[in-house]
Amino acid sequence: MNLPALPVQCREKKIVEEDSLGASGWDYYVPYQPDRYAAFVGLRQQVFESGEFWWAVAGEDGKMARDYPNRPQTEDELWAEETVRLAGTHSILDMYRVLDDGDKPNYGWLPYSYETFEEYMALVKEHGNPEYGIIVPLSEQEAMEAAGTAQLTNDHVEKITDLAKYRGIGRCATLHDAYGRPAELYFWGYSGD
Repeated sequence: MNLPALPVQCREKKIVEEDSLGASGWDYYVPYQPDRYAAFVGLRQQVFESGEFWWAVAGEDGKMARDYPNRPQTEDELWAEETVRLAGTHSILDMYRVLDDGDKPNYGWLPYSYETFEEYMALVKEHGNPEYGIIVPLSEQEAMEAAGTAQLTNDHVEKITDLAKYRGIGRCATLHDAYGRPAELYFWGYSGD
């Protein structure tokens, strides 16, 4: 399949917070299309083919897969490597599903703090484990609360990036042009360890 080149942009910032454990932030802008999942699949394909992801090579921290001519040639080969399964790719490749508008993600125990293993297990029992690897579309209410409008533009991106709160759970939003027309889909989050 021949895909048009998409503008792939990744935040190089390493996120080191209490809950992120050294995860990397990533974000991508792709031309708007009504089918977010199709845009997501095309973006993942382009990121994989370009090598714009971290490939877990022992002793080679911080290098992108594109730096290695012997990198995996298929996603099956990539995910067959235990180091990749454990550490992720620090990219959109760590995501596998886009929720529909209105679908509620299972954040499980993530919104709750705990200090002991027993407290953690009680939270897991009550709330379950989080659903990692998903992209959660930004709701109109979230956009209004964060940016003061439901019709987001590139100027609002800085106001919404903090809405990707949990490692391994990405977000997406439609960005509009100056005439109010959908122009881009913005995918962002952080993943990897």
